[in-house]
Amino acid sequence: MKYALLILASLALSGCAVVYDYAQEVAQSQCASSNSNPQDRRACEKRNAPAYDDYEARRKRLKEGQPG
Repeated sequence: MKYALLILASLALSGCAVVYDYAQEVAQSQCASSNSNPQDRRACEKRNAPAYDDYEARRKRLKEGQPG
């Protein structure tokens, strides 16, 4: 039973990363396809750049009350 829960939890967590990465790719492609000026495009890309691990670490720090 413990192993089943561990496997289930691992799959759920890895699934979050896959969904996050896909959403990041979509956001990056929207930045690239927008007809805005290059400065706006770079700002958009920077906003959507963090990898899932970076996002998760920042989220945990904020949840614990530490600055991002």
